[in-house]
Amino acid sequence: MTVPLLTRRGGRSLASWAILALTGVQLALPRGAAAQSAWVPVAGEGSVGLVFQNLEFDGHFDGGGSHLEGVAGSRAHLAIFQFEYGLTDRLAFTARLPYIASKFTGTDDEPIMILIRERYEEYRRTHPDIPADSSLDTGNYYATFQDWGFTLRYNLLNRGVTVTPVVSATIPSHHYRTIGEAAPGQDRLALHTGVNVGRLLDPLLPRAYVHGRYTYSFVQRFRGIPLDRSSAEFEVGYAITPIVSVRVLVNWMKTHGGVGFEEAYEDLTLFLSHDRLLASRYWHTGAATTVSLTNSIDLEGAVLLMLAGADTHSGIGVNVGLTWHFLTPRGRRPSRQVRTARR
Repeated sequence: MTVPLLTRRGGRSLASWAILALTGVQLALPRGAAAQSAWVPVAGEGSVGLVFQNLEFDGHFDGGGSHLEGVAGSRAHLAIFQFEYGLTDRLAFTARLPYIASKFTGTDDEPIMILIRERYEEYRRTHPDIPADSSLDTGNYYATFQDWGFTLRYNLLNRGVTVTPVVSATIPSHHYRTIGEAAPGQDRLALHTGVNVGRLLDPLLPRAYVHGRYTYSFVQRFRGIPLDRSSAEFEVGYAITPIVSVRVLVNWMKTHGGVGFEEAYEDLTLFLSHDRLLASRYWHTGAATTVSLTNSIDLEGAVLLMLAGADTHSGIGVNVGLTWHFLTPRGRRPSRQVRTARR
């Protein structure tokens, strides 16, 4: 989410990047800050951002929510490119694309991996046409582009409380392999609809803000199983100085449908694709700092902790990002009020 706080040197507002949120049951990916904020850029204003992310999955939460520390670990490094542009003073467009390099860091002698390997072997015996290397969990890195994200936000209300509905689409950049902890994603189409609500806390706390978001995602079914999900986020931010800001957030996600790991394990036809089918839910919390290096360039660092959940990963994520802001000839300098509120 982008910080909606204060003017910085040269009159531009502080910018930031979202921390992280799991997309399905694969990798924790950042939801682009601009694409999730209630405050939008003015017409003709845009930004280009690049985020580098390191994700360490140190275990899993089982279907009952118990933490299975050290079970089937994995690691991922990501580079996420994002472009945002203000089409009008109320309507903004965002596009993003991640590049992911991931690998399985667990061991083959883990009890859960022995069970999984036995099921893979059984599946191969009954389906001799399936490639022998279906799973990516070989201990090697696998790198590929993941899913395009396209978002439109329309600022419906900006009178004290800022309300901005959002619609976005997730489109796989290509068909990639999806079997194993090292898989880069779910390879599913999705349509996301939601609303962002933000409020500056002036005059009580003129350097602070609160922001909330709810999103319902219509996800392409797999093997006829519904995979829609709801997600929500609450964030509080504060500008320590005109060029340094901090924020904390909590986010939540629940899959409406899917299957549990135990159910998928019992059904051989589902098991090979269980990573895409799990009925995941989670709670995450994180913190971030943004520093304005120049009038047009921002630097951010962020940390996310995966606190609780079911049929999902546990672990930690760290990211560093740079954002460059620009104003096209058709743009105009925003008012102080807009500069203060939009990010």
